[in-house]
Amino acid sequence: MNTSEKILEFYFATNKLKNTLRTGWIYWSVEGVRVESIAEHVFGTLMLAVSVYANSKEFENLDIEKVALMLALHETEEILIGDITMFDKDRLATKKEAGRKAVEKLFNEGNSKKFLDLIAEFEERETKEAKFAYMCDKMEADLQAFIYRHNFNLQKANPICLNDENIKKMTKRGLTSVDEFFLESDKNKYTGTFKALASHLEKLEKEK
Repeated sequence: MNTSEKILEFYFATNKLKNTLRTGWIYWSVEGVRVESIAEHVFGTLMLAVSVYANSKEFENLDIEKVALMLALHETEEILIGDITMFDKDRLATKKEAGRKAVEKLFNEGNSKKFLDLIAEFEERETKEAKFAYMCDKMEADLQAFIYRHNFNLQKANPICLNDENIKKMTKRGLTSVDEFFLESDKNKYTGTFKALASHLEKLEKEK
């Protein structure tokens, strides 16, 4: 395979993410709108990263270009293994290893080791860039859930969502909507600016 063929092979593979819908929204039964694709989620994480970086002095020393590459690549494994959610218990146990093998298969030529290292760094969440990218990934989903807040149909939601023990506990505590479930699950993962964003989003949810 020559260089042009390798470039196009990777492009066509990633292009599939434009039409691969996010599994979580299907499980939760979003109605009345076209559910976002994985590629749209990636775009959302990138734009959120730009917005947070541009508006918060907390991240003045952050390598935002590195973050952007992490976020651009962080869902590439889903081309081969699909979108695995927190509810897919039987697949969660093997997701990390399956994801590693998937990205190694996708990035096996030329300058790809740099990308493999970035994806591994994102997964390990030890560096400030990886932590920032991870919080962007989580916050983007919480924000999208808020955008969809009037489109969820709990009567049609997949039972694996409503029967999840964490969801049952939230329901007993008085939470009643999917966007609340998302934020409640994630808010303890946030620090600094992202924690403030979560608090502001929580206020917006109470006003809806």
